Amino acid sequence: MVITLEQFQKYSNVFTDNTELQETYIQSAQNIIYDYLGYNIEDKILNSITGELENVIDIPEIIKMTILRIATLLQSESDSNIGITSKSFGDSGNRTFFNTVNFDKYLIQISQYRKIRI
Repeated sequence: MVITLEQFQKYSNVFTDNTELQETYIQSAQNIIYDYLGYNIEDKILNSITGELENVIDIPEIIKMTILRIATLLQSESDSNIGITSKSFGDSGNRTFFNTVNFDKYLIQISQYRKIRI
């Protein structure tokens, strides 16, 4: 996997004994990235200048961050929060809801590495 369990736990600030489920979130997020980019980033990476797939030397940090973000969103869907989660802000009583199913705003940040561009 591109992201380790320890990295994911530090990023999400969720430490649990159920590491199998957290590894599932990480692998699912990586699969979403693979599907979006059109290739497995652990084998090859698209050179954004030449447009050619090359052997992986280093996976770009923005791709790693995108995996962390999506995996954390998948984790937030637990406890009957499928598709939507919320955040409350202090004493003001304001509450903001987030759609956790649409990953487009995260994927667009790695579009330069996409094999098939739309």
